[in-house]
Amino acid sequence: MQKYFHSKNMANVKITTGQFVSVEQQVSSVIERIYAQMLDYVFISFYFGIVMVAVMLSLSASYNENIITAIFIVLILPIIFYHPIFEFILNGASPGKKIMKLRVIMKDGSSPTLGAYLMRWMMSLLECMMLPGLGILCILFNKNGQRLGDMMAGTVVVKNNAYMNNYVSLGNLGYIRPDYRPVYPEVASLSLKQIDVISDTLALHNDNRRYYIDLLSKKVMETLNIPPLFSNNNEQFLRTVLEDYRYYSSTIIV
Repeated sequence: MQKYFHSKNMANVKITTGQFVSVEQQVSSVIERIYAQMLDYVFISFYFGIVMVAVMLSLSASYNENIITAIFIVLILPIIFYHPIFEFILNGASPGKKIMKLRVIMKDGSSPTLGAYLMRWMMSLLECMMLPGLGILCILFNKNGQRLGDMMAGTVVVKNNAYMNNYVSLGNLGYIRPDYRPVYPEVASLSLKQIDVISDTLALHNDNRRYYIDLLSKKVMETLNIPPLFSNNNEQFLRTVLEDYRYYSSTIIV
């Protein structure tokens, strides 16, 4: 059990960006995340004290009860939405995470959207209602150190700037002939996730492989507004899409 608590033994998460640059980052440990949360509780408690002082001053000023209630609600909102607000503003880090040099990122290495931050926050409330400590258990036994909120939002908490490796992944990029010319320029608009789906489909080895290839080819054509092929060779079409994507991605690697 001890190995799960020490940061140097935590798993590393390998991220391949849209330009096929692989970045390996160290997943934060449970202890680091607990310390960050404790620091956040300190800041929240300090702010809550300010809120209570403001409410007491309002009472002593004999304000209308509705006005006092409205003041309390407005001032308490930053406490309720503390994590999604700060994580969105501070690019994935609450004040506690910032001090502990932790950061929330998407599993593909991109910055989370506001929706992802809200999903993490809502799931944290659900985790507390379901079973106190459930989040810690999930972090301990998940290879990427994810709690339920991270799993639902597709995020992971990593050591900020703790890059274990940073290199162009030739295995993912593949060999591109110097004289290669892309067939479908529309492919440049595809995301890495969409390309992963194509790669995974081509790698299938089951009886439904042909069906999935034909189905995916049709979907890709509709997405990119590419007319149906005369040859009807959908597998070759998908392989061409991959080659074109590698071509466009490789042209911006420096």
